[in-house]
Amino acid sequence: MTLITLHSRIHFASNILEEALRAEVDEKRHANAVLLCLARQEPGELLARVEEGLMSCPRVRRHVIAPEHSRSDTAEAVLAYEAEHALDLIVAFGTAEAIAHGRTCRHAIGARRYGARRFMAGDNVRQHQLQPDFFVIPGLGGLPDPCLESNASVSFKTMPPSVIVCDPTVIGRAEEVELARALTLAMGRCLSVLTAETFNPLADGLAIDALTRLCRIQLGTPAGIGTGRDQRDLMAATLNAAIALQKGPGLVETFGFSFGKSVGRDIDGAVLHRVLLARMLASTKLSNAEVIGRVLGLPAHMALPDFVDHMLQSLPLPHSLRDMNIAWDEVEQTMRFMTQRFGTPQVGSSAELRQVLRDVF
Repeated sequence: MTLITLHSRIHFASNILEEALRAEVDEKRHANAVLLCLARQEPGELLARVEEGLMSCPRVRRHVIAPEHSRSDTAEAVLAYEAEHALDLIVAFGTAEAIAHGRTCRHAIGARRYGARRFMAGDNVRQHQLQPDFFVIPGLGGLPDPCLESNASVSFKTMPPSVIVCDPTVIGRAEEVELARALTLAMGRCLSVLTAETFNPLADGLAIDALTRLCRIQLGTPAGIGTGRDQRDLMAATLNAAIALQKGPGLVETFGFSFGKSVGRDIDGAVLHRVLLARMLASTKLSNAEVIGRVLGLPAHMALPDFVDHMLQSLPLPHSLRDMNIAWDEVEQTMRFMTQRFGTPQVGSSAELRQVLRDVF
């Protein structure tokens, strides 16, 4: 059995961003917030909109995350600020990377507050009760993986955001490569969910809904997707795919996580799905193949892995691990870490895993 955690308040509508932030700040009377911003996000229209939505919060400190900053670096900086100005809100927006930094900061603050008072007589407060609120505004990249994190208590599955604001207008001017990455990541997550053996009908339903929306999206010019409905469907698909992934990480997710931990550098999860997805499907027992086929419009004469490979073929993304600048010795290193920690999800053995990775190298 797996569970799905749905403790977040979710606002979902076009042009809702500023209004939703104002309403949440006013309702909870937040007085001291830190706004996490990737260096490449400032200045920008989305940053300006987020800051406008936080206008009623008396103190908002913007913390810029440089490319070389790890999540631990960001957490240390925010902890130093929090020591002088007790934070009651963390806001992260635009990218899964910024949101991941935010959840690390939130956990670090809660842990320090808990450590400072856990020996007080008669104090039965729990650590999560001491964490500041956490507002996230996802962009095209959606939410980070809800399960995989070095510390399980930091994951979205055990520590979901307080508020998620999904405003489709924030993704309307995406470049073609960004759209390709978003579509591939959402599709890959959905297929990972639907091909996992664990029984979780809610996760399957979310994944099917997301796939249905992805299949009806019409891409427009490289400057964006075609219509307001397309923007809405893509944002809904990325949200549902991330929530559904609480069913448990599959081969692609665990390989990407293991690569980062064993090799010491992160790789693009969307591109990894482009490279591995079809080959993974070919090695997986597809218990939901008929359902997936109906949703995707699978032709009667074509196998699902071939159809998915055909769908992804024209996307402007790398086609192999080598194209991702991954060396074979890094693959070997990752496999050792992965099999020791996770086994071989969605494939039958270490030998089969090696063959899958060799085929896409």
